[in-house]
Amino acid sequence: MRILVVGAGALGGFYGAMLARSGHEVTVLARGAALEAARAHGLRVESAAYGRFAQLVTVVSDPSDAGNVDMIFLAVKAYDLDATARQIAPLVTDGVTLLTVQNGIEHPWQLAEHVGEAAVLPGVIYISATVTAPGVITHVGGPGLLQLGDAFGPNPERLERVATMFRDAGLPVETYPDLWPMLWRKFAAICAMSGVAALTRLTLAQMFAVPESRKLYRDAMDEVVRVAIARGVALPPDTADELMAMLHAMAVLPERGSMAYDLFAGRRLEIETLNGSAVRLGAESGVATPINAVITASLLPYKDGPPA
Repeated sequence: MRILVVGAGALGGFYGAMLARSGHEVTVLARGAALEAARAHGLRVESAAYGRFAQLVTVVSDPSDAGNVDMIFLAVKAYDLDATARQIAPLVTDGVTLLTVQNGIEHPWQLAEHVGEAAVLPGVIYISATVTAPGVITHVGGPGLLQLGDAFGPNPERLERVATMFRDAGLPVETYPDLWPMLWRKFAAICAMSGVAALTRLTLAQMFAVPESRKLYRDAMDEVVRVAIARGVALPPDTADELMAMLHAMAVLPERGSMAYDLFAGRRLEIETLNGSAVRLGAESGVATPINAVITASLLPYKDGPPA
């Protein structure tokens, strides 16, 4: 397939390199140091699970230079979504799939406004990866699991075609006829993992060592689960406890969510589309979200980087 990766960060770089290594024609839209590094050395991946390798890809700085594509893998930060969607909309012609893997819950609707519902295929990714140098992606943890499913009506042939592409690249994939429950489940998890970690500056292991902060983490997820249920999403009421049990079963939890790493690096934060979105949707649905409200209020001063 001809694939355009938009966003040469940790997710775009990792999955773009894996797809290119398996034989797909991958073009990466990048800028700045990431563009120069990818042009000079390719995308470099360091992973205990998938090996250390450098993969040459085509690199462009303007989406109009990408040519005709079959799929766009959209991996930009949520705060760049609208501007990026306007840039790539001319490429989303009939039959082009826009695979979106942002953190958050509102991005499928947001993208559908620009390219139409039929093109949008949302995905949920369970991986911890970070850019350790321009063009260098270090896979920190997580299986690289990709959950795929339709959000605006069934398209089983497309779903299986895209899933097969990732499986052939050696990556685990699950498919669902309706992805909304999985999207909300991940949204609950990331609101806690990113929001609570950024608020406390702690790793999961450090948080879980103290009963009070462990409960804070669990309750932040539970608020989001209750919002989802109030909005008609088929999530089990004990989803937060199930997610906590899964985390406790992991041997080592040295990780933080992506927003914590962004905070430490002085980058912009996705606070408005993570915890802030949970608070806003909770208010619309009549569900109180006090923990997510405190996280949002505490981190909003950093949303554009360190406050002046």
